[in-house]
Amino acid sequence: MAEAEKYAYADRSEYLGDPDFVKVPWQALTNKAYAKSIAEQIDINKAKPSSEIRPGKLAPYESNQTTHYSVVDKDGNAVAVTYTLNTTFGTGIVAGEERYSA
Repeated sequence: MAEAEKYAYADRSEYLGDPDFVKVPWQALTNKAYAKSIAEQIDINKAKPSSEIRPGKLAPYESNQTTHYSVVDKDGNAVAVTYTLNTTFGTGIVAGEERYSA
């Protein structure tokens, strides 16, 4: 499973974005032949170093993938939201009840 996720995250790093601005080859990415070609590269007995998997482009600048907004209503109630797409930060996978919830 972890090996397959390496390939998924490599593609995610390459193609994640607003489809109005990023050309996402979704038909190729969801093609069964493509999935088979990825599966054929996975050795269930040996992990492949991530550096050998087509990596996404690392940002040579501070990421523009985080946005923040704050809202205050007429009664003074406030909310602040920060959202990050997580290019090269973290796996995005959270197990069980270890996640934060409101």
